[in-house]
Amino acid sequence: MPSNGLRLRLAGGFALAFGIGLALLATVALGYLRRESHRRLDAQLVALASGVGDAMLRELRETPDSSMSYAAHEVLVEWPTPSDRWVIVRPDGAALSATDSAALATRMVDAARRATARRFSVDHDGSTLEAVAFAGPTAPVDGHDWRYDVVAWRSTEAIEQDARLLASSLAVAAPLLILFSLGAGYLMATRALRPARELGQAIAALSPDALSQRLPGSGSDDEIGTLAREFNALLDRLEHAQERNQRFVREAAHQIRTPLTLVLGEADVEQQRGAPDPERTRAALQRIQTAANVMRHRVDDLMLLAEAQAGSKPRLEEVVELDGLVLECTDLMRARAASAGRALALGEIAPVAVRGNAQLLREALLELLENGCRHATGAGSVTTEVVVHGEDRAAICVSSPQDGTEAKESTGSGLGTRIVQWIAAVHGGTFDVQAKGALHLATLSLPTVAPID
Repeated sequence: MPSNGLRLRLAGGFALAFGIGLALLATVALGYLRRESHRRLDAQLVALASGVGDAMLRELRETPDSSMSYAAHEVLVEWPTPSDRWVIVRPDGAALSATDSAALATRMVDAARRATARRFSVDHDGSTLEAVAFAGPTAPVDGHDWRYDVVAWRSTEAIEQDARLLASSLAVAAPLLILFSLGAGYLMATRALRPARELGQAIAALSPDALSQRLPGSGSDDEIGTLAREFNALLDRLEHAQERNQRFVREAAHQIRTPLTLVLGEADVEQQRGAPDPERTRAALQRIQTAANVMRHRVDDLMLLAEAQAGSKPRLEEVVELDGLVLECTDLMRARAASAGRALALGEIAPVAVRGNAQLLREALLELLENGCRHATGAGSVTTEVVVHGEDRAAICVSSPQDGTEAKESTGSGLGTRIVQWIAAVHGGTFDVQAKGALHLATLSLPTVAPID
């Protein structure tokens, strides 16, 4: 089940992500506040400077015979907002009137004359003054040379105070919000991990002796539901594997029990007899050897079947000539056929090759010949043929007679048949057992490499 450590890690990750997001938000908010505050301040300064300039021009037009100093003084007296800061200056830099001290006005005029842009800033008494220069008439107005400039400024102290206030508020609120997010994250992690805890409890309750049990489905497509379905699929595979192993053990015991019983029986009988008889002992040893050979053959078959059930992928890199393989296996099986009272014959043998595993194909053909010799009931030979089908298929056909009656079709379910089916499948071929008149016909079909000249 999920531990407190996992919930704490999830909650900590949530709080960390929340803290990073809060820091980014605070940074963006402070930047936006500064930018918007400076933009509004610039707009106010432009309006102030242009307003003072327009007022100066009106005074000059109303009293055209008066001096520019008089007009500037009237503007200063009549200006409606005493808190505004500005200065009206001649083109030569001499101040006509100013709302602030002469020293500050002179400093602002000097800064405006040095500035390369209409907007500029000046440091004054630990604060920053934002300023805008407004150019008055540049040509004679009504026949008078009324040239002047206006410089308007304001302190950015209020903007800095607002920014500091917001930063302080965020600095105090951020730890509280992060602690809150940590607690909320822990509760959310606990709730989110509850299905995982229940799933862990269900897994712990499963018994290794009862693989048919399944986890309850959550009915959702989230990660927990997917995990439950995948685990149930794993249990399906384990159950099937267990069933295959049990069938294999039962089949192995059944296949080996008969020859092993024969070996033990012959040994017991020989030990219980009186005086030794060489001929009798030789006959008993011959029967024991026959049973041992049968048992070895069945053990080999069982090992092949185990490889097949385990999904083994043998190497398939050899080019195998089927006509040569048929001749070799027929020669190997002649003694076995003679002992079973059968004759082996060759029918049509086409020169053709396949790519695969020569040992496995040899095992398959020997198994077909063994079955043919063992299960044939009618008169006649067990016949092997190699037939070409089309341009890319060839077949090994083993036919055996069936007691003068119609042979019955069968796909076969014995140990040897399943081994041959597996060998055919790994070579990309098929295996088929069917009736053809009074013959029992086993056909191993394989993809070819190329005809042999």
